[in-house]
Amino acid sequence: GRQTPVPRAMGPMERVWGSLAPFTRARCLQNERALFDHLLKDTGLQWHAHDTRVSDSDPDDVVHSVVVEPAPASGIDEENGAKNVARPAPPRVDLVLVHGFGNGGGCFFRNVASFGAMGRTHLVDWRGAGMSGRPRSFPPRTYDECVEYLVDGLEAWRASRLDERTRMCLVGHSMGAMIATHYAKRYPSRVAHLVLTGPASVKDDSDPARLANFLQGSLLRRLAFNAVVLAWRAGMTPQAVARWLPASTAMRIGGRYTRVRWRSGDTLDEDGQEVLARYVTGVVRMPACSEKVMSVLLKPIGRARRALAAVLEDELDATVPVTFVYGERDWMSPKSGKECAERMLAGEPRSRSKNAEFHLLPNAGHFAFVDQAAPFEAIVRSKWLG
Repeated sequence: GRQTPVPRAMGPMERVWGSLAPFTRARCLQNERALFDHLLKDTGLQWHAHDTRVSDSDPDDVVHSVVVEPAPASGIDEENGAKNVARPAPPRVDLVLVHGFGNGGGCFFRNVASFGAMGRTHLVDWRGAGMSGRPRSFPPRTYDECVEYLVDGLEAWRASRLDERTRMCLVGHSMGAMIATHYAKRYPSRVAHLVLTGPASVKDDSDPARLANFLQGSLLRRLAFNAVVLAWRAGMTPQAVARWLPASTAMRIGGRYTRVRWRSGDTLDEDGQEVLARYVTGVVRMPACSEKVMSVLLKPIGRARRALAAVLEDELDATVPVTFVYGERDWMSPKSGKECAERMLAGEPRSRSKNAEFHLLPNAGHFAFVDQAAPFEAIVRSKWLG
């Protein structure tokens, strides 16, 4: 497998510079290449990365994506510049995965080989996030402008990368589920099935009494909570904090997160765990852009500013099938998703078509596709391929 060098100890000036300078995009793309080479080694699958221009006026305004699919049976791969004589016709439905806040397509590291073996699978990074370019400016200021900015990015990618006859089984995680929902609302004919896993902002489930009880009697808790709320309202993000850490510290945190939260050691060897940690750290430390939507789309701390349920129940074309998938320990309330699915089914014409579902995966949290990869993949496969 690919050998990733162990970083040497940095000197004092390097530590200062590492705390101030974000990772370059070129460096992060190298991390991505190492990750996907490792994940898909000896699988019989091929993968390619693409940048799709969104704005003609800004060369950095590109949406990055990775496509994974079975290697061609014969001929030469078109992606490498030559015609493939046995190229199959475009599939009717492609799988499109959209990550959540603070991540990139690599968060689906545990699923990418399985999905790629099923058919053409795209991992699309948000405009201005993940491995996508960082435009020189971020003009959106309002909720609607932020949604439009992100949906425009996804549609620019689709128009460039998918055949006009190809529709999507569109899977969105967390805040990526918000993007996917608004995309399906605007372009229902493009979406064969909408899968929302741990969707953010389904409704505001905050419990004032529970919060008051949590804060009561603890000055430290109240001070910490108020500090986080103020930082949130000021647009401070976890990534902004991470960029001020020395590079070595950020790598240790990234490694610990992927090993503990994502249990990367369950499926990856030491080399794989290292390249995943480097990928995640790079995503977090790249320059800020669309991460700024966090405080616009969500209230402190992760509460709905506008209920996504209203879009799903009242504005989304009822012919678009919707499937909710939660982990039972998801901090995004599974109860809200279940109630939304039930209300959708209570109305016409979904009451006849029965095209809204809710699934709760045991022993799983917010990253259900990591914690319970096989059941999650089975659900998606059934919606994607029938």
